[in-house]
Amino acid sequence: MNEEIVRYVSLVRKDGGEPVLGITFREMSVDPDLVASFVLAIVIFENQQLRTFIKEGYVVVIEEGNHVVGLLIIDKVEDDEPYRKALKGIIKDFEAKYELQLTLWRGDIRPFREFGIDILGVFPYRRFDWQLVPKLTKKSDATPDYRATIPWSVGETDKKIQDVVGYINGKRTIREIVKSSGYSEAELTAIFSMLARYKWITLSRRANKDSVLVKLTDTPMRLIGVYGDQLDDFVELCDGTRTLDQVCELVPFDIEVLMTIAKNLIDAGVLGYGEQSSEGGGSTE
Repeated sequence: MNEEIVRYVSLVRKDGGEPVLGITFREMSVDPDLVASFVLAIVIFENQQLRTFIKEGYVVVIEEGNHVVGLLIIDKVEDDEPYRKALKGIIKDFEAKYELQLTLWRGDIRPFREFGIDILGVFPYRRFDWQLVPKLTKKSDATPDYRATIPWSVGETDKKIQDVVGYINGKRTIREIVKSSGYSEAELTAIFSMLARYKWITLSRRANKDSVLVKLTDTPMRLIGVYGDQLDDFVELCDGTRTLDQVCELVPFDIEVLMTIAKNLIDAGVLGYGEQSSEGGGSTE
């Protein structure tokens, strides 16, 4: 299943047609809400058994539960069955979790927002290499869209997000946080997907002896003041042809010190990775 083709997921109450929860994953050439409204009018109000609908190159996968109709908008694909199966699972889990609220409907959809973590555990905004190291961004009043509010960070989901944020120190990899936190892989996939989407974190790779680095900018004087003039020699040797282990033989630092220096230089934007990673290369996401 290729999650990169997922555009939109929506859960709508069958009795009344109220949108209960909707997540937009990627931009579309048409308004997903208008597409959803059109399809729901056919399914709910005209009571037609519609399982698939195609609109302007997009496929709308439709599944009905006891209380809600689920819509999944994806790019055209030869076999939509894996996506349909995933949507069925989302509907089943949602109705099991909120059976009482759906049965005794009072019109308040706010409690359902915390189910966003469950949907994003199935269809994350994106997946990451778990060897990446997350680092918290700084909130800035000057740029309110930087580290924006996460709409799904309510109730139990908010507690989980804040708990995971507490593990982020710029040193632990995502995999190490998964092992320490006690949350499931699906929950951590969803949470890191949210943190990256709403710019709470940047992600970089941890330098090791096999890393190949390249110089991006000149070395700041403050770092030369810490490590000495040999730092410039090290930076110049990072030309994309040598591993850190090979560079270590040419400078007066042992490999452990060199990896620490490399991390500081990567964080400062002086060095970047020469080889391409599964995340598209570069030192940050």
